[in-house]
Amino acid sequence: MNKVSEYNQYLNYKNNKLFLENISLLHVATKFYTPLYCYSISQMEDNYRILKNSFKKIKPLICYALKANFNKEIIKTFSALGLGVDVVSSGELKKSLSNGFDKNKIVFSGVGKTTQEIEIAIKKKIKQINVESIEELEEINFLCKKLRRKINICLRVNPNIDAGTHEKISTGRSEDKFGIPDENIQGIFEKYKENKLINIIGLSIHIGSQIETLEPFKRAFKRIKGIILNLRAIGFKVSCLDLGGGVGIKYNEKNKIINIKSYAKLIEEIFSNLGLEIILEPGRYLVGSSGIIVSRVIRVKEGIDKNFTIIDAGMDNLIRPALYGAIHKIIPVKISKIKKDKPSDIVGPICETSDIFINKLKNHSFKKDDLVAILSTGAYSSCMASRYNLREKANEIFIKKEKINISNK
Repeated sequence: MNKVSEYNQYLNYKNNKLFLENISLLHVATKFYTPLYCYSISQMEDNYRILKNSFKKIKPLICYALKANFNKEIIKTFSALGLGVDVVSSGELKKSLSNGFDKNKIVFSGVGKTTQEIEIAIKKKIKQINVESIEELEEINFLCKKLRRKINICLRVNPNIDAGTHEKISTGRSEDKFGIPDENIQGIFEKYKENKLINIIGLSIHIGSQIETLEPFKRAFKRIKGIILNLRAIGFKVSCLDLGGGVGIKYNEKNKIINIKSYAKLIEEIFSNLGLEIILEPGRYLVGSSGIIVSRVIRVKEGIDKNFTIIDAGMDNLIRPALYGAIHKIIPVKISKIKKDKPSDIVGPICETSDIFINKLKNHSFKKDDLVAILSTGAYSSCMASRYNLREKANEIFIKKEKINISNK
C-alpha cells in the first residue's frame, strides 16, 4: 500500500484511508457519487515541469496531445502554463482556442482530416498542419488556392519502426495507416519547393504510444535525422521537427517506465546541433498518472473456484481493459482486515464478458459498498467514455490541495 505514490505522488493513505492531494476519497465518493473520475491538478503540473526542466540545451515547444483528455479544466491548466496543443479534429481545435491556447502553438495532426477541418485550420492561421499523405497535401494546396491563404506544413514520416508496444497503438510501421514512407519525402519537397502557399517547414514523427524503452525512440530519431541531413545536403531548408509523443506511464507493477531525463538527453544528443525547432506532443505522460476512478462494490458474487467482485464502474467509463487488454492497478479506498477468500475477478456491470478489469485478484478482498480506486486513468478514460447500456455519465472532479472543482467537460 505504501507504494501507491509510484503511480501518483499525490495519492497516499492516511490512517488507512486514501487521499488525493489533501482530499479524502471517502468524502468525495459520498458527495459526488460513483463511479467518479478524480484528477490531481498538481500531478499534471509536475509532469509538465519535469519534462520541461529535463532539457538543458534546447527548449522544445511542448504541445499537449488533446486526444488524451479534452476536459476544459485540463485545457485551461495547460494553456495557462504556456503549452501548445496537438489536435486531431476541428472539435479539438475549436475547444483549444475557446479555452486559452495560442493559435500560434496549435499543431493539427491526424490521418483523416476532412475538407471542412482543413479549411478551418487554414482560416484560423494555426502554427502548422502535420500532413499524413501526398493526397492530403494536394487537397491542402487546392484549398489554400481557393482561400488565398498560406499554411505551414510538416510531413509526417512513417519510418517503418516497430515501437514494441501494443498492436492497436503502434503507429510507425509500414503496415500502419499513419505517415508517409520515408522514400517519398524528398520527392514531395521537390514538387512543392516553388509553391507560394504551401510552406514545408519540416518533418514530424510518432511511432506509437505507451512506449517503455528508449531503444525505439533512438532508432526513429536517428532515422529522421538522416532524412533531415539528406534534405539539407541537396538544398532544402528544414527548420522544424515534431517528435510526437509516446512515453509510457505506470499502470501496474509490470510496467517499465522511461527516465524522462534520459529521454530528454537522447533528444539533445541527436538533434541539439541542428538548429531545429523541436516540438513534443505528450498526452498520456502529462495526464495519465494524474487521474483515478473511484468506484463502489455493488456485490460480491461467489463462484466455484473464484469470486466476482462487481463494481459500478464499467467499460463505458474505462474501455482500455476491454479494448487493449490493459491492466490498471486497483486498490481499496479504505484498508480493512477482511479475511482473504478465493481470488476474485474485478468486473463491471456492463452486459459484456469483456467488461472485466482484473482476473483473479489475490491481494485484496472486498464486500458490498466498499470503495476501490482504479489508478492511472487520467488519459484515454473519460474521453473514450460512452453511454452504452444507457448508463449515466460519470462526474469528473479536479483537486488542487484542499480545493475541489467539478467539471462537466
